Amino acid sequence: MEKLTTRKQYDETKARVEQLIAEATAKGMLEPDMDNDYTREISLLSQQMATYEDEYLNVLPLRQKSPLISTIEDYFYTHGMKQKDGAKLLGVNESQFSQIMSGRRRISMSFAKRLYTKLGINANLILEYA
Repeated sequence: MEKLTTRKQYDETKARVEQLIAEATAKGMLEPDMDNDYTREISLLSQQMATYEDEYLNVLPLRQKSPLISTIEDYFYTHGMKQKDGAKLLGVNESQFSQIMSGRRRISMSFAKRLYTKLGINANLILEYA
């Protein structure tokens, strides 16, 4: 992965990402869970831009995702499940599950128990981040 070291390189990379996004969107190749040349190049270039931003622009990071939410997402990803499948498995409706995953709804004790029993998530992780 090439490292960006100048503002000019950063600006050129940003323009390329915007171009790729426009092309991929027009071709219907930027849907969630898609893996293609567009999404791979956008991801690579975005990582380069993020590294440059961290090192040179002092951009404040976005709110960091809870390790518990990341663990839940990892479980569903490795099991090829979508969010609606996760909601069904955990016994909540899709709207509630979406709110939990985005941090807009707190995790209830009964939901925490299901995370432990159905997904096998470490109880200490649940207790610390729920």
